[in-house]
Formats: sequence, C-alpha cells, structure tokens
Amino acid sequence: MKINRFYFVVITSFFLLIENTANAQCKSFAKNKCLPDLAPYIHNGQMNGATMMAGEKAELQMSFYAGQDYRLMVCAQPILGDVTFRLLDKNKKVVFNSKDHKNVTYWDFNVASTQQMILELEVPEYSAKHGMVPSGCVNILVGFKQKDL
Repeated sequence: MKINRFYFVVITSFFLLIENTANAQCKSFAKNKCLPDLAPYIHNGQMNGATMMAGEKAELQMSFYAGQDYRLMVCAQPILGDVTFRLLDKNKKVVFNSKDHKNVTYWDFNVASTQQMILELEVPEYSAKHGMVPSGCVNILVGFKQKDL
C-alpha cells in the first residue's frame, strides 16, 4: 500500500513538473518572439497561452472596452503551421476570421461598445501517417493604442 502511494506521488509530481516547464517555455516564446510584433500597440500585460497539438481547437472569452483601438495577435510556434482564429460576438456572429484574410496572425480593430467576445483558435491537422503529432505553444496577445490626453 505504501509503495502504491509512493508511485502515485512520484508520477503526479512528474506530470506537474512537465506542465510547469511547458508553460514557462510558452511564456518565454511569447516574450521573445511574439511581443515585439505587437508594436506599436502596448501589451495589456496578460499572457494567454497553451501548448496545443495538431488538429486541436480552443476557445477563450475576452473583454474589449468601448472606444479603444486594439491589436489581437495569435502567435504560434512554426511547427504547428498556420493557426487560424475567429472572433465572435456574444451572439456567436463572426466578427473576424483570419482564413478570410490569408491567415494573418493579427487583427487591428475598434469596438463601439464594451463587450465580451469569443476567440476561437484552430491548429491545422497533421497529415503524416507515422510519427508523433506535433505540439507547440500558441499565445494570444492583446495590445491597445495609448490615447493622447
């Protein structure tokens, strides 16, 4: 019984360590490779990122405030291919789809009223018959323009 608990603790600790290491690598990737491309917009300070695999989809709720100019950027490691994104309003109406714009990695926009929006991400499928399915970091960065006083 004590041996089973020991293995449980060791295995659990191992997976927690791997997850923390992956998150640290994604944050480092975002700071070094993605953040410079946000300019001239000012980063809002939030790092939203995750390790995703080929064929995977994700959804994130985001708030945008009236009258503010934004840059929404999806920055992914090249091994994943062209990660696409859609921004939807609260009624699930598509406001922007990167597929309609040659898979751009960012979109600059302004909202007329403060609102919650949904960001949908999609990593392309992996077509190889053998081998490991690739995984990599996908980061979402939001920047805003400083308003002159």
